[in-house]
Amino acid sequence: MNIQFIDTKVTQLNLGVISQENLEDADDFNFSFASAFSELELNEFLIIFNVSLKIDNEFALIVEYAARFSVDGDIDETFKESNFVKINAPAIAYPFLRAYISNFTLSSGFSPIILPTVNFTKFL
Repeated sequence: MNIQFIDTKVTQLNLGVISQENLEDADDFNFSFASAFSELELNEFLIIFNVSLKIDNEFALIVEYAARFSVDGDIDETFKESNFVKINAPAIAYPFLRAYISNFTLSSGFSPIILPTVNFTKFL
């Protein structure tokens, strides 16, 4: 099966001041990801990342970031459960998310935030 990384898109972005009452409850860094499959585009799938982090202990940044992949045939259940979807595709897309957040924070007047590296095999 031929697999291609197509593009990425920020689907949600929120940067704001953390209120004093929520300051202690706000986590310094949260990260998750999931795959998504369309019933209309049978040869495409998404890896959707959700990141929230604290900046300078005063601001919160929330990002939802989607990476789109295509395959040369229809996606079946075997492919949906494969290591490519669970490990390889997120590992391919994650550096683009890291670069986006680093550039966004730098362009917003903060020190650039560099997300930690991730070993996606630990999510199995």
